[in-house]
Amino acid sequence: MAHHEPYWEATFSRQAPLEAVAAVTQALPQLLGDARHADRIPITNMPLDQLAELNDWSAEDDILTSPDLYCRLQHTPGEEITWQVEHAYFEGAPLAMFTQDTPECLVSNFFAHLTAPMAVERVFSDIPLSTRHGNSALITPVRGSGVNPQIHHALAQLDRPGRPGRRR
Repeated sequence: MAHHEPYWEATFSRQAPLEAVAAVTQALPQLLGDARHADRIPITNMPLDQLAELNDWSAEDDILTSPDLYCRLQHTPGEEITWQVEHAYFEGAPLAMFTQDTPECLVSNFFAHLTAPMAVERVFSDIPLSTRHGNSALITPVRGSGVNPQIHHALAQLDRPGRPGRRR
């Protein structure tokens, strides 16, 4: 009897968000029929274009682009690398690549966590230098801060470039 399962591969760079990578790896048992944790580890069935629209990503041809224009997901059907996620800071080194025959639900799970607008808690040393020194993210202390985190966040918002209504 011949084995007819498709061969596929997902590759992630060191810069890929851990939550998005975990969304892929945690979904693998369900793809193999193990539904013991399906209630705690859902697999999204929402198409990529709907996830993009829900999170204000733009769609043009086979490219989905983040609202800040830093990140994009390119779909190239028929190519060996069918889905590729890139970030402007890491040009030439994709965050993630998925070969053809990769179950689309895994790509959707990765993308759903990549596009989620919720804040992510990190140890300061785990925040990439490009994020620490750029203006693309707001870093707010959570614990051990002399100032209440909500107050720090509100004050930091006042000084963000491009804030609507800000006068120069």
